[in-house]
Amino acid sequence: MTNSTLVETTLGRVRGSSRATGGLCFRGIPYAASTAGAHRFLPPQPVTPWSDVRETTAYGQSCPQIVTPRTRVFQWLASEAPLGEDCLVLNVDTPAADAAKRPVMVYLHGGAFALGSGSSAVYEGGPLTQREDVVLVTVNHRLNLFGYLCPLQGSDPRFADAGNAGMLDLVAALQWVRDNIARFGGDPNCVTIFGQSGGGAKVAILMAMQEAQGLFHRAIVQSSSSGFRVQPREECEEATRKLFKKLELPEGDFAALQAVPAESLLHAMQSVVAASHGQDSFRPVIDGRTLKRHPFHPNAPEVSAGVPLMIGHTRTEATFFLAADPTNFTVDGDDARRRIQRFLRLDDAGTDALLAVYQAQHPGAPGHVLLAYIATDYLYRLNNITGAEQKVKQGTAPVYAYEFAWESPALGGKFMSPHTAEIPFVFGQVALASAFTGDGPELPRLERQMMKAWAQFARTGNPQHDDLPAWPTYSLDTRATMVFAADSQVVNDPRGAERVAIGQVPAFHPGSSLYAR
Repeated sequence: MTNSTLVETTLGRVRGSSRATGGLCFRGIPYAASTAGAHRFLPPQPVTPWSDVRETTAYGQSCPQIVTPRTRVFQWLASEAPLGEDCLVLNVDTPAADAAKRPVMVYLHGGAFALGSGSSAVYEGGPLTQREDVVLVTVNHRLNLFGYLCPLQGSDPRFADAGNAGMLDLVAALQWVRDNIARFGGDPNCVTIFGQSGGGAKVAILMAMQEAQGLFHRAIVQSSSSGFRVQPREECEEATRKLFKKLELPEGDFAALQAVPAESLLHAMQSVVAASHGQDSFRPVIDGRTLKRHPFHPNAPEVSAGVPLMIGHTRTEATFFLAADPTNFTVDGDDARRRIQRFLRLDDAGTDALLAVYQAQHPGAPGHVLLAYIATDYLYRLNNITGAEQKVKQGTAPVYAYEFAWESPALGGKFMSPHTAEIPFVFGQVALASAFTGDGPELPRLERQMMKAWAQFARTGNPQHDDLPAWPTYSLDTRATMVFAADSQVVNDPRGAERVAIGQVPAFHPGSSLYAR
């Protein structure tokens, strides 16, 4: 094993740093050229090789975005990396830059397709790589309109791929991994892509992209509320037209957009999104070129048929969003019923029937708890179950399902099991997130269980290990699901009555909200 911090890549030498606790880290390695100026909205362009040693000891830029301040409870999700369009960079954490051929885990950050960074504190890979002997890669890429601005009919053909440029960035990052990761102690033939929330959606979309075929060998989708169906082109084009109108530029003139300051673009985008109550957004699109189909509709994609899948969610994802307004935790039964009916567009009978199922499963639960369960199941759990079902029906690779049910003590326990809750456990960063996780006696074991499950899946395609109960593959008969909690266990078809009830609700309506009165 070598502790050398100097590695020769296909583009030139990079120097990282060694940790006092062991292992090496490399920060801000470019995998493609800056996306500023003439490269804006184009597919990722090659990096010019360098002859000197490149210092890679500090995080590179994250894509320009509207920064959302983090509360103390979720400060571990924050990133201090600078923002800028030279953002096609990645970070590598490894036990050693040797020839050991360790499993490679490539993490795609959350934040929908609008914000976030692979440089957030919780993704620092020392604990995961040291304890589980894997190589971790975290990636920055283009977001929001910089990565997903749909071209219009008649636009310059140079910008034909602008609607999915951010996904093409991820393909370029995976190509870099294929060509270079062996020099960092990783195995290019054992690559797992995993991501949470928007990152989970990115994983699902990569599973449907021809350009990504063969660049990864396992996939983990965590808490994705989108990505199983992506926006049709007509919706994407409408958002683009509104952006041009807001900026008072000729419709479809992408060259003119290249000259607009990034901050001005962000403000215009924010105005367009706000005016439509979030319905106009900038995210991947079925363009007939880089993305030709929905990832898991009407079936699982053939291009990733041989890729094992692990997929799951937290039990009450929605409490993360409900917490933006503390009064949401005082919602009574009548208010919850009104919100659910409005959002799901159900008639009185349909609303009452749905609530009756959830009330039977959670007797005496207050309105905000029922709201959290229904919102979670509709926006997250149902998508994940659908993805698992489609992959099982394909029948060519195993599927493993999980639910994260551990409950945070933060906010007096009102969070229960919110969106993002599993992240500190997967990365071995429970201590960093102590304002959220607390210091319960169950934490060390649950952290070990989850780190090892993710690493074992990356290593073998099976998350089973000796500190977990037997974890069968998911099937349409048993629906075996690992429920991670203080006492982790496998449950067949957990909350099955709720699964059936929420599955009968019509498809998602983005123009309404469960989180506002």
